[in-house]
Amino acid sequence: MKRLFAIALAGALSGPALADPAPPAYSLMSMKISVADFARSTAFYTKYFGMKEGALYNPAEKALDWPGPGQGSNIIMVHDETGKLKGPASSWLMFRVPDAKKIAADLTAAGFKGVEPAQEMPQYKTVIVMARDPDGNQIEMMQIGGAK
Repeated sequence: MKRLFAIALAGALSGPALADPAPPAYSLMSMKISVADFARSTAFYTKYFGMKEGALYNPAEKALDWPGPGQGSNIIMVHDETGKLKGPASSWLMFRVPDAKKIAADLTAAGFKGVEPAQEMPQYKTVIVMARDPDGNQIEMMQIGGAK
């Protein structure tokens, strides 16, 4: 009797009622940005934002992924010397970071130009720093929870 109950329970739990939900109809899969050099951009995003090198999809597109699930969309770097895939303008990427001032200091110490002073917004308990990646794409870093 216990064996029959176990089999019935296993069948009920594996049925369609508990199947994985259907994926949402719309979601942001990836962000594509134009870059001049895969290695230089990979080094920037892995060092300062904790991303990891991803797949080379084709000679003109290479991914940057997050180390774990739930961290957001990946970035696909586009480097196409033919100009067929390059977008008309630079991108603006916004990252949630644990310590915006530290990353700004690290970028400044590494010689990156255009790192703006941190903007503390106590009414929202946030700190925002604006900078540019090696290819001129706008990087907005938001620290939620106030200054450290």
